[in-house]
Amino acid sequence: MSIPQDERRFLQDLETMIGEPIPEVPTIDSFTFGYTLKNDRINGISLFSCHLTSIPEKINVFAFLEKLLLRGNKIKLFPENACFIITLKELDISENTLTKIPKTILSCSSLTKLNLESNQISEIPEEIEYLSSLEILDLSQNKLTTLPNAIGNLKNLKSLDLNENLIEFLPDSIGSLSSLELLYLINNNLNKLPETIGQLKSLKRLNLRNNQLIDLPSSMGNLSSLTSLFLKNNKIACLPTSIGELANLCYLGISSNSLVELPESIGNLSKLENLSLSLNNLTRIPDSVSLLTSLIRLELSNNKIKEIPDIGNLNCLRILKLKKNNLKNLHESIGSLSRLEVLKADRNEIENLPESVGNLSLLKELDLYDNKLSNLPSSFGGLTSLEVLDLSKNQIKELPKQTEFLKSLTELDLSSNQLTELAPEIGSLPLIKNLIIGFNKLKSIPETIGALKNLETLDLGKNHLIDVPDSIGSLESLMHLYLYYNELSQIPETIGNLESLCYLYLGNNKLKNLPESMGNLKSLEYLFLRTNLLTKLPETIGDLPALKYLNIERNKFGEVPEFLKKLAQRNVKLFI
Repeated sequence: MSIPQDERRFLQDLETMIGEPIPEVPTIDSFTFGYTLKNDRINGISLFSCHLTSIPEKINVFAFLEKLLLRGNKIKLFPENACFIITLKELDISENTLTKIPKTILSCSSLTKLNLESNQISEIPEEIEYLSSLEILDLSQNKLTTLPNAIGNLKNLKSLDLNENLIEFLPDSIGSLSSLELLYLINNNLNKLPETIGQLKSLKRLNLRNNQLIDLPSSMGNLSSLTSLFLKNNKIACLPTSIGELANLCYLGISSNSLVELPESIGNLSKLENLSLSLNNLTRIPDSVSLLTSLIRLELSNNKIKEIPDIGNLNCLRILKLKKNNLKNLHESIGSLSRLEVLKADRNEIENLPESVGNLSLLKELDLYDNKLSNLPSSFGGLTSLEVLDLSKNQIKELPKQTEFLKSLTELDLSSNQLTELAPEIGSLPLIKNLIIGFNKLKSIPETIGALKNLETLDLGKNHLIDVPDSIGSLESLMHLYLYYNELSQIPETIGNLESLCYLYLGNNKLKNLPESMGNLKSLEYLFLRTNLLTKLPETIGDLPALKYLNIERNKFGEVPEFLKKLAQRNVKLFI
């Protein structure tokens, strides 16, 4: 057997329109180019991005066609055949230039999937109800302002995507979509929802991000199958008490709204795993939050919260974000969060950490930037899994010796504190890659610094350093070294051992000369020596093979070193 002649002829017509042969392929999707066969009859065609502007009327010769995928063309018109392909189950005309839904499509009573995404459709006809078998309807990225009442007659519809339209309200009939599981309405102009939305007993996922909603109907509590509710970036000031009746809810996202309080009933969401409340106007969190024992992620950043209640029962919690609130301390119960991996409490007013924080043995990231900490608890050494620690912009004067037990640490930021010395124990951090201690009051660095064999970035800028230990030459992985704004009068010869060094900032010191060994820095690309007391430079600098930038402005050179001409010929950026 072979493809019927009329199907073969029409296929050839399509090839002529496109300008290339259409291959037979085993399977198709919306991004495929080709056709599929079943029992020697064409049952699927995908013509992705073929510059088609229309579809010839004779397309109904494909009497067994089940898939017609035309994504990414320029189709404005559709055939007006009264009897368009009745066998069609999947039709994709996304990313075209349709201004309305072709009436011929509405006769495809077997259609289960219709994708009209990214067109210029401004309305849905009432006849949409004729697509009685439809399960998936995608009308995202169009110009819809309303939905017809007839939408409620699509009893088999499971997924409805209306993202990125101009819809201001939903018809009451939306509540009649008894099979609907997924409803997407991101980026519309909705300011309220109909009470009938609570009738969607099969709904599992509801996404209403980026709308103008000011409240939610109490009937929302009837969505007994709902697992995910996305409400980010609306204008919601309060949640209905009925929110606590969503027994299967796992994700609740209400960040970037106008919430001033939460109902106590939120504690009834026993299956909730992810709660996002950032960027609201909350001043307190109800005690009932402690009942959310399935919670894995809790985000409360950018509010006005003054204290966190006892949350020690949240033994599944892994991520806790408290950034930019009005917290003065953390509840002692925080030490009971035995699975906590990330704690972000930066930009608060925290003066002390509870001793219990040392019990967080699985904590990997701790961010306490911009608080009012002056010391750390002695239990701090118990954070044996800690990898990233940010204590910058506090008032810390010394690190506890227990810091040496933080063997997993890879990043430590202590910049903008009141440190006057660095304990020798700093050399006991074998995995550390980034050590930032700029903007402190350090006068010296311990020799033990040389033990940090994995260190890639060392920032000691804006301190009161008089010298640098010889051991700095042992930092074999070091790529970035910042020593600007100190009181250095010399640099050790051992600096020439830093063969991986790419960036060296020595500006604003009291350097009178530099060691000849600097000529060994074969990876050095940027050398910043501005504002020192240099009268000469080692000629070996002129032979640095990787150098791209050299700044020696505001020094004491009598005349420009001759070897700099070599660098100029290599197009090195010179600032003299």
